[in-house]
Amino acid sequence: MSRVGTYYVGRVLKLGVLNQNTLIDAIRNPSTIYYRGNAWTFIDVEEFKDDDEHYIFGRLSKFAPSGEITKVDIENHSEVTQFEPNLSVASSTFVYIPEHSGIAFLNVYNHIEQSTFTKRFSEIINEKYDNFFVDNKIEMVTDLRTFATKLAALDGIYKISAKVSPPNPLFGPLWKPLKEYLAKRNTDTMQIIEDAPESEPLNTDLSKHVKSISEQTIDNQYILSEDLPIGDAAILMSADGYGNGTVKGKQNGETIIIKTSETRKHFTFDKNPIPYDLYSKVINIFRNIKNERYMRH
Repeated sequence: MSRVGTYYVGRVLKLGVLNQNTLIDAIRNPSTIYYRGNAWTFIDVEEFKDDDEHYIFGRLSKFAPSGEITKVDIENHSEVTQFEPNLSVASSTFVYIPEHSGIAFLNVYNHIEQSTFTKRFSEIINEKYDNFFVDNKIEMVTDLRTFATKLAALDGIYKISAKVSPPNPLFGPLWKPLKEYLAKRNTDTMQIIEDAPESEPLNTDLSKHVKSISEQTIDNQYILSEDLPIGDAAILMSADGYGNGTVKGKQNGETIIIKTSETRKHFTFDKNPIPYDLYSKVINIFRNIKNERYMRH
C-alpha cells in the first residue's frame, strides 16, 4: 500500500458570525455529526503557535458507531461476529493555516474524497454552534496554468457564473475593486451570472487575463489601467479560493464547461505525516500562491 496520497488545497470561507477564533475552537473541540449510519468528527488535533508560525493539524474521522468485526473461533473452526463500537472506517489528514485561511487535506478514495471532506468539515464546524448564524465553506484554489490552458482552447465564452465571498485576509490586485464593493455593501455572498445569446459570445478577455496572471514574474507584473469587468473579476476571485466559478464556452462546435473547482491545486505527500512537515509543505504552497499572484493584505 502506498504511503503517499493526494492532497487538495483550498481556503475556508467564514460566513455569518463565524470568525477565525470560533473556527479554530470548533476544530480543537469538535462536535460529532451523523450521516447515513456513520459518525464524523475531528481527531488527533494539534495546534502550534508562536510569533511566526501558526497551524492546526488534525484528521477528519469517519467511524461506525455500531461497528461489527468478524473473528475466527479456532476452537470451533467457525467465524463469529463481535460488536465493536466506534469502529474506524477512514480518516483524512488535514492542516489549517489561519494566516492564509488555507487548508490542505488528504483525498481518501471511496471514503473521504474532495466533496465529502468539504461537506463534513463544514457540517462539524456549524454543528459546534448549533447552526446558529454561522456557516463556512471550503473553496478550492485553482491551478492557474491548467485553467489558462483550458480557457485558451475555447473558441468563445458564452456564459460566466460565479459565487464569491469576501476574502480574509488576502486579496488579488485585479479583483480588489470587487472585494471593496463586497465590503462596502456588507455582503457575505454574491452570485454573478452573465449569459450571452447563442449566436454570439460574451465580450470578455478572461482567457487572456488568466494566462497573463499565470505567466507574470516579479520583474513583469500583469497590471491593467482600468478595472476588470465584474464577471471576469469574480472568476479570478473564485480561482484564488474565495468562491466557485464556471465558464461555459464552445470548442469546435461543442459546448464545454470549465469549473474553477475542477482545475484545483494539489500535491502528493505522506498520508500519515509529521504535523510540522505537512505544515511546512503547505505554507510554502500558499506563500508561492501569494507571491505569484501578487496577493496582498
